Amino acid sequence: MKHLTTYTNNHRASTQELLQQIYAAMDEGETEFAIEASGQHDIGGPLWTEQGQPLKFMVSNPGQRVGSMGMPGTEIIVEGPAPADVGWLNAGATIVVKGDGGDTTGHCAADGLIYIGGRAGTRTGSLMKHDPAYAAPQLWILKNTGSFSFEFMGGGIAVVCGYDCDEFDSVIGDRACRGMVGGVVYVRGPIKGLPGNVKLVNNLVEEDWEFLGSGLSKFLEAIGRPELYDELLVQWPWHKIIAKGYAEQKQSRQRDSLPAFHARRWIAGGLFGDVLTDRGDVVPLVPIGSYRSYSPVWNNAVFAAPCEYACPSGIPTQDRINLLRKGKIREALDLVLQYNPFPGSVCGAACPNPCMTACTRQTIDFAVLAGPLGKCSMDLPAPHSASPTGKKIAIIGSGVGGLSAAWQLALRGHEVTIFERSHALGGKMAHAIPHDRLEKDIVQTEIRRILSLGVKIEYDFEMTREKYEILRDTHDGVIIAIGAHRSRELSFPGSARTVSALTFLTSANAGQPSIDPAGKSVVVVGAGDVGMDACCVAWKLGAQSVTAVDIQEPASNSRERASAMALGTEISWPCVVREYRDGQLFFEEGEPLPADVVIVSIGEVPATDWVPENILRVKGHWLAVDESGRTRDPKVFAVGDVVKPGLLTEAIGAGRHAALALHAYIADEPFDFPRKQAIPQDRLNLAYFTPRLNQCPTDPLSEAERCISCGTCRDCNICVYICGQNAINRFEHANGAYEFRVEEERCIGCGFCAAACPSGIWTMVPNLLAEMEKDGVAKS
Repeated sequence: MKHLTTYTNNHRASTQELLQQIYAAMDEGETEFAIEASGQHDIGGPLWTEQGQPLKFMVSNPGQRVGSMGMPGTEIIVEGPAPADVGWLNAGATIVVKGDGGDTTGHCAADGLIYIGGRAGTRTGSLMKHDPAYAAPQLWILKNTGSFSFEFMGGGIAVVCGYDCDEFDSVIGDRACRGMVGGVVYVRGPIKGLPGNVKLVNNLVEEDWEFLGSGLSKFLEAIGRPELYDELLVQWPWHKIIAKGYAEQKQSRQRDSLPAFHARRWIAGGLFGDVLTDRGDVVPLVPIGSYRSYSPVWNNAVFAAPCEYACPSGIPTQDRINLLRKGKIREALDLVLQYNPFPGSVCGAACPNPCMTACTRQTIDFAVLAGPLGKCSMDLPAPHSASPTGKKIAIIGSGVGGLSAAWQLALRGHEVTIFERSHALGGKMAHAIPHDRLEKDIVQTEIRRILSLGVKIEYDFEMTREKYEILRDTHDGVIIAIGAHRSRELSFPGSARTVSALTFLTSANAGQPSIDPAGKSVVVVGAGDVGMDACCVAWKLGAQSVTAVDIQEPASNSRERASAMALGTEISWPCVVREYRDGQLFFEEGEPLPADVVIVSIGEVPATDWVPENILRVKGHWLAVDESGRTRDPKVFAVGDVVKPGLLTEAIGAGRHAALALHAYIADEPFDFPRKQAIPQDRLNLAYFTPRLNQCPTDPLSEAERCISCGTCRDCNICVYICGQNAINRFEHANGAYEFRVEEERCIGCGFCAAACPSGIWTMVPNLLAEMEKDGVAKS
């Protein structure tokens, strides 16, 4: 047996220090302890050994909560009294106190044995309970208890022996057993003041005596008083207290109902009749209808899913996945075309997919395959366009922003003509992005889909101020989408012998690279996405080495950077170029780099010389627009890189936004383009979704079960099943749409639906406003 002393050399060990000593001894194989305590708490629980060996504690002078949450196999013997909370939440331990127990002895005990060899304090045995899967907890007390004993008792067995209690008129104190709904209390001696929720049984049956006989013997042996057995087992002083059933309690009640009390006994006009009219309503015990503090509201699609919010094109991927979940595959694939005419080439290939970066599912395992899902839509035909409106739209430039606007406007029945400076459509997407990263055939397939709507093309159209004025005057609206194709230049000695990344990429894509990097050392100045593409193309054309330098930490996306580095590209920063000579690139600091070829990739600016001065510029180049893309000229809009540099998907989203605004302008309709708030993550309930860390998803058409459908109902019906009042019902409309409705006179406003909803749809709304309106207090 391990002896532990808690007070030595004028130092008292803390509860934590004592526990650490016990842990250390258990690690050495000790299972029996003699503890000279000095008020330390929680001695003896919850503790167990890995091998399941029993534990024994001999304790003197303990503090509160001896044996708290004690486990099966644990025995605790206290030599003398113990303060409050002996056996609190006992989960199976045997606890013997050979003196008095303090207040709340046995409080919330759920299993095990508690023996008290003296008296027990107030609220002893309160909230005892019994899980039928385990043995009932037992609490044995030699003498008496304080007041409020066994209140709210829900299960278990308590025995109060009433020894040495002749001076008491009740051995269980005042107001015992209030709120008791289960369990049994055996009492030897006088009882006083029991409430109406219990009944007193004076004639014990054979089963009761068998329990008391066998149990009493063990109890007295444990506390060291076996000589009291014959004295205590005399039959006539024993009683049994049990809870009444609901029917018995209801029958014994003689109180008025609330309406009757209000009608017969309530103060006329109410307590506050001088300031408030008393309508005479009686609030039910469980409030329903307008008396609830909160009401559930089915806020379906009020919030944007993180994927939708992060997507510059505004594609509601969660709606696509919900259609897949219903088996409506074609509708799911068609839906993306309402937002983006390039689901295959942009979503499925060129886009860095901010939707997947924001996806909630990746916090569990892997993001939903929103990007690859786009490729499934690339071969779909165009939807039917609206009837012709007779309105003519001029779009200057055929990059993704201009093509996106053309698509949206043609779908709405307008006559759209694209004026393109070169002999081919697609801008940088078609001509500058390397074909191994974005297949040329996919781009052309999706461009042909746009042209199938009747969009006209004017190729080799060199724009001038005069031509622009003619277009503006002969069309109902104009969208400028010329991109940014004028490369920025760095001025340093030798810069004339460098080549721009845009020139290099477009010429290489055309099969006629402007420079031949084969066998040469290549340095790319600027390590953004375009710079990384230039590095990759240089390697594929046979470069001996490729290094990218930047004045700051590179802004390239991880995917493009990873591709370049996988081929052997080295990236350095910060590097400020000073001079290029003798096949070397020199910097303000550091060693020069060998550079047979230098490619400059520091961005491009738009060529807007022909744009009238009444359309304002930003920093002398980019066109100033409002949030819908409108310039100061109400019928002229601008989108894409001519407004600001950005991703392809940002240009597509801007093209759609501008097209919808121009459509409303032409139709003389109000235009509103509200953006939903992103759903707060704490509204989502992710416990329903099992991680699949060993199953990396590969099929975007099989993502229905993985998608959380953040902010949009996934029709799981969990709210219907969990509602204990049957207050929520699913209602389906004739067109197949559905909604969940609340029966106000059934709903108690418990909030279970909101707490259980996996997708964060249900919202608990305060009922205060409804109450004010009913009282006529709220004024419009």
